[in-house]
Amino acid sequence: MERRGFLIVLAAFAAAAGSGCYWQRYPRLVETHLGLLSDFAEKLQGLAEDRVVVPAERWGEFTYPLDRARDFSRIVAGRWPGRASLAAFDRAVDAYAGLVADPAVLVRGDAVAEISLGRDVLEQRIAEARAALAAEG
Repeated sequence: MERRGFLIVLAAFAAAAGSGCYWQRYPRLVETHLGLLSDFAEKLQGLAEDRVVVPAERWGEFTYPLDRARDFSRIVAGRWPGRASLAAFDRAVDAYAGLVADPAVLVRGDAVAEISLGRDVLEQRIAEARAALAAEG
């Protein structure tokens, strides 16, 4: 029984140490997600400019980064619910969500303009998130 108690304590310590590493990587993980959202928005605009339509069954390529960013936010919100960089990150994620809300965006006659405008908003939100992250330094 004593060995089992030791193993439980050891497992709890390992989990705490591992989660501490996660929290230390917060700035890098925020930046990774922001970069991916920007990259996929750029790809979406390129598709619109080339008049390439993505079938709904392949739209997951664009929603997967959104889902991962939302998961990240949900996880870290428990640790830092009032963090300014996280609120700014969420606004950037929401801007990206608007871009990828409907695969039919690529079919519209004004797809290039609509996506370009959405990308401008996204890039502004990304800049705000990066500034908030830097301010927390």
